Amino acid sequence: MSNVKINIMEPVLRPAYFLTGFAGLGMVGYLVVQHLSNALNCRRIGFIKMPREPPLSAYIISANMLSTPGEIYYCPETEFTISIIHWDGDFMTKYAHDVVGAIARWVYVNGFKEAILFGGLDNRLRGEDLDQLRIAVTTEYRNKHSLGRVKLMELNYAIVGPLALLMNEFERLSIPAISILPYAEPFRADPNAAIVAIQFLKELTGIEVDVSKLRELAEMIDKELKELQESIKRREGAPYII
Repeated sequence: MSNVKINIMEPVLRPAYFLTGFAGLGMVGYLVVQHLSNALNCRRIGFIKMPREPPLSAYIISANMLSTPGEIYYCPETEFTISIIHWDGDFMTKYAHDVVGAIARWVYVNGFKEAILFGGLDNRLRGEDLDQLRIAVTTEYRNKHSLGRVKLMELNYAIVGPLALLMNEFERLSIPAISILPYAEPFRADPNAAIVAIQFLKELTGIEVDVSKLRELAEMIDKELKELQESIKRREGAPYII
């Protein structure tokens, strides 16, 4: 029996879109859901209580509300319901199956129309691909929607981590689910990839989201990387001739 509990303070009256992402490659999934919860008119309606969760608290979504490790937000204007795991690490590795199983059952019981997940693809696998993202979908999603010109993830490439577990659960439960997977930097947070994902979200739902804060974050990271590279060059100095 799972020790993960989803405690809801108010019911989701219009369970249309369930959205989530995790702190995986490029932090894409987490960056997207955290940004959506900030940028849209969302309110916290519940908590995901996990076993042996990290002893951390912080003001993340709002300066007026203390964030807990796992939370559920509802955005009435867009009919988005968003789950966020704010902290990852050893506890999530150990309990990922229980956390994902609890989330999947909750989505199923509440009858959400479809699930939209966010993650990242290692941009070193991109090769000559000019597209900015790939997708992965459950069989039920493919039965209900035309995929258009967007490309599925390559054969024999794999989604890993909690995102993979959740897609597997949705496949078994016959829930229409799509994973949006932009190419991303593998070794650092990639806000630009998160922007690509949010722009594709608009194609799916018609919902436009202001991404200016993500652009500011991307510019700040690029600036810090350039300064770091310049600092390394200065320390190395001119090449010696022997």
